[in-house]
Amino acid sequence: MNRKHGERGATILEFGLAFLVFFSALYAIMEFGRIVASYNILAGAAREGARYAMVHGSASGSLATASDIQDVVRGWAVGLDTSSVAVTTTWTPGKAPGDNVKVQVSYTVTPFTGLILKNGLTLQSSSQMAISQ
Repeated sequence: MNRKHGERGATILEFGLAFLVFFSALYAIMEFGRIVASYNILAGAAREGARYAMVHGSASGSLATASDIQDVVRGWAVGLDTSSVAVTTTWTPGKAPGDNVKVQVSYTVTPFTGLILKNGLTLQSSSQMAISQ
């Protein structure tokens, strides 16, 4: 009887510790999943921007500009803060068929809270293709 009386608060303490560990792990998994999803969206947007530039070279009827490609990339960045998506486009050596176009995209993921990442995480992706038209 005396032994049972000494363990009265152990259940509450164990539940509290298990609760903190479980929800901390759950939060970390959700945050990691959101970062991976953001990277996948960013990589797809960079690829689509490069595809747009690939078919809008100097031989096509409408030449692609850096602004056009930025609009395409931001249009594909669904779920991200599009005003924070930075797009850099470079043509090597020019915009003629056979030349290369490279689209580089970066985005900073801000965490839900500052528990894991204080300043956010900058994600970068790029895509390079040969201009076909």
